[in-house]
Amino acid sequence: MARQFALLKLRLVRNGLRSPQYAVLFTIGSAGAAVVSFAGFVFLATLRTDAIRGDATLVTFAAVTAVWTVLPLMGFGTDETLDPQRLALLPLRRGQLLRGLLVAALIGIAPIATAFALAGTIVGLARDFLTASLILGAIAGTLVLCVVASRTLIALLAPLLRSRRGRDVLVMTIVLAAFVPQSFRLFGARGGTENTRHAIAEIANRVRFTPFGWGGLAASEAGQGKVLASLGALAAIAALVVVLLWVWSLAIPRAMTATDLAAAEVARGRRAGRTTTLFPGLLPFLPRTRAGAVAAKELRYYVRDPRRRAPVFAALIVPGLFLFSMLREAQNRPGSSTMLALVALLPASGLTLNQFGLDGAALWSTIVAGNDPRSELVGKNLATAIIVVPLVAVPALSAAAITNGWHYVPITVGLAPGMLGVVLAVGNMVSVWVPYALPDRRNPLAGNPGQGCVGGLAAMTALLVDAIILVPVGVLTAIALHSLPLAAATIVSVGCATVYGALAWRVGMRSASRYLWWRMPELLDAVSPRHAG
Repeated sequence: MARQFALLKLRLVRNGLRSPQYAVLFTIGSAGAAVVSFAGFVFLATLRTDAIRGDATLVTFAAVTAVWTVLPLMGFGTDETLDPQRLALLPLRRGQLLRGLLVAALIGIAPIATAFALAGTIVGLARDFLTASLILGAIAGTLVLCVVASRTLIALLAPLLRSRRGRDVLVMTIVLAAFVPQSFRLFGARGGTENTRHAIAEIANRVRFTPFGWGGLAASEAGQGKVLASLGALAAIAALVVVLLWVWSLAIPRAMTATDLAAAEVARGRRAGRTTTLFPGLLPFLPRTRAGAVAAKELRYYVRDPRRRAPVFAALIVPGLFLFSMLREAQNRPGSSTMLALVALLPASGLTLNQFGLDGAALWSTIVAGNDPRSELVGKNLATAIIVVPLVAVPALSAAAITNGWHYVPITVGLAPGMLGVVLAVGNMVSVWVPYALPDRRNPLAGNPGQGCVGGLAAMTALLVDAIILVPVGVLTAIALHSLPLAAATIVSVGCATVYGALAWRVGMRSASRYLWWRMPELLDAVSPRHAG
């Protein structure tokens, strides 16, 4: 049965290569994996003459194991081999499923690249045939541990990952992963070779006896000639793999039969007779007009639809990294650095570039309700503004607290609406000129392979246009801050930026609504699910 699963995995890869889009992505992914694995091999192989070769090897193995354990969660919903529910109808026993899934998981670009990268340890640490054999066993044990740990975690979380909350977990994983390097900079050494060596030694001491570090411990101990210690680490890996296999075997039936948690919650809510209103009580200022109704609908979808929350969570990365940088160099930062919080507007512009793509087939209700593209765009812009403003205000207030730059908060927050007007103007025009459908998949990170280039080019072009149009605002603000007192510079800059942004938004809105007036049916066809791949 394991052989059949291996052949099935190879058949899936071969059939996927028939698609040009998949072939391109497969080629790019393979090339990237080859580069990374070669770099890892060279790094581990050149540690032979380094005094911290044991600690560096241990940290590398621990990092590989940790990444392998968590990273496959991001592929859930797009990789057919990750969800055990796809095999629910096959008449297979639990042991057959376990062996087949394990063999299939060991076949692919990622396992091959990982094994090749870790093989550099043999060159860097091996002294003789015995130590080379122990290191080879550590590499094999680490690879098996990585695969078993990742598949066990997926099997345990499969019911959650099929729900809306699970999709949020996938996105938040990426957001948190983006903060990891900055957190190391915040709490780690401040540069220099000796500081780096000391930091590696400290990390190695902390992960040495954790399950993530057992593979590296076995390899490093073998490289130092400590055969018994290496054998003990290998025995610990084997015992852990056995335990994880047992847990995996118990989780597979549950993963194949468990219901969607989100659907169960909806059903319970309906049985309880819950009722909701369109306009949220927390936003009483929304106008009771068509534009206000569109804004309320968009805000509700931002709460419920993981595909809409994904770019919101992604937009948190830039403000988060900004605050991490501020914390690290708080003593050297002037109060004017509070204005750097305005950079958060640029990633937030991604919310405006395909405002009709997520509506999909539901856009027909807008057309039959009466052709009013201006109200649609105004409502969507209003919802975006309600979400984006805190992305600037919170980092600005936090940066002011860190650098004691409270006197720069008014100009920072005041410039945001004008700059947002420019961003919305460009986003409206891109949304109606280059609309594209988005797939409704379990993984909100999965793009549309047929429209990915269109979306990427539109996003890069829009960012460039935003930057060009905002140049006058930046120049005027710089001149005002340099030649006027701060209070006067705030009044002049904010006033001019607000007028400039309002005019840009009005021009963009007028152009987009006029273009869309006679093309609503074409827009509906462009965002139709049949184009989503």
